[in-house]
Amino acid sequence: MFEIVNNRQIIFGENKIQEIGGILKWYNKKKVFFAAFSKEAPAARAIGRLLEDAGIQYVVYDQVAGEPDLHMINGGRDLFVAEQCDCTLALGGGSVIDVAKAIGMLAVNGGNVEEYQMDGRQVTQVPPLFLAVPTTSGTGAEATKVSVVFNNYNGLKKSLYHTTMIADIVILDPTLTVSLPEKITVATGMDALSHAIESYVSLNASPLSEMYGLKAMELINGSLEQAVAHPDNLEARGNMMLGSYLGGCAITAGIGIAHIMAQPLGAMFHIPHGDACSIFLPAAMELNLPYAAEKYARIAQALGVSDSALSPLDNGKKAIQRVRQLREAVHAPAHIAPYIQEMPSDQTLVDTVKRTTGHITCNPRPLDEQLMLEIFHMVQ
Repeated sequence: MFEIVNNRQIIFGENKIQEIGGILKWYNKKKVFFAAFSKEAPAARAIGRLLEDAGIQYVVYDQVAGEPDLHMINGGRDLFVAEQCDCTLALGGGSVIDVAKAIGMLAVNGGNVEEYQMDGRQVTQVPPLFLAVPTTSGTGAEATKVSVVFNNYNGLKKSLYHTTMIADIVILDPTLTVSLPEKITVATGMDALSHAIESYVSLNASPLSEMYGLKAMELINGSLEQAVAHPDNLEARGNMMLGSYLGGCAITAGIGIAHIMAQPLGAMFHIPHGDACSIFLPAAMELNLPYAAEKYARIAQALGVSDSALSPLDNGKKAIQRVRQLREAVHAPAHIAPYIQEMPSDQTLVDTVKRTTGHITCNPRPLDEQLMLEIFHMVQ
């Protein structure tokens, strides 16, 4: 048994943002809540002109600085309602898209985001039409029903989600990523790879999530180094965008110990999410290998390092080695120590993870305190 929620429409190709005005006009939308990483960005200006040409009003919300928090979302909800918007358009990375999907949900369901995040309040109304246009290749936020939000009051980074929060329409336009700083290309690329690998070995994996994950690994393995070394290579950028999207589709199968640690500790130590995933991913693979050797052997195939003469366990080791090589090649972080100013006690670390992601049970190796501490000490 499994359940996967997919977007209604995916549009991929160079300069496909040109279709935005026509799409929203077809849906008879009158006023767009336009969440953007910067209203001055060339892509935001271009989309604004497209909306104007289509005779559609819009209000820009560019208050997303860093990773999503309660204030960004609750403030956006107030603007959406006050301006009487009838749809949501997000242009940006995972933070902007996660903020936008939560704002659209709150606009018609009411309340504050923390009620859904911490108190279990239920979504009862379908959010307005939501169009997502990612400008990074890594978070996969455009393919998921989840918003990951930092709670300003308790310091936890915790998800809220509902099947209706997924973007209805996604435009994957690789031209939007050519100007990405190298650091963001690297971090988001490693995040996407971790989505693909962790979902593939998840105990909740399905034939569909496995298909998405394997293709994502293949695309990212073959294109991340090129995208970093040659940022204007549109083929590499396109492959990374597709790999990111497919990784987002795959992660519906659930996350593993790398993400279980990266999400709460990223908040604790102020580590960008992609960097935290980069740090934890190879160690997570190493710890999980004895529990899912056959699957790690298939990961080795997707990463192009499989040897038919070797056992599944040894091929799994080659997969781990390849991930470490790729991480080193793109200069992604491998250790958590540089981010830690004051080392927490083991109990504080365990309590933080338990309160945030400790409920997750789909990691191949059973999740317990020993595993949390073991992987933390491995990455120091």
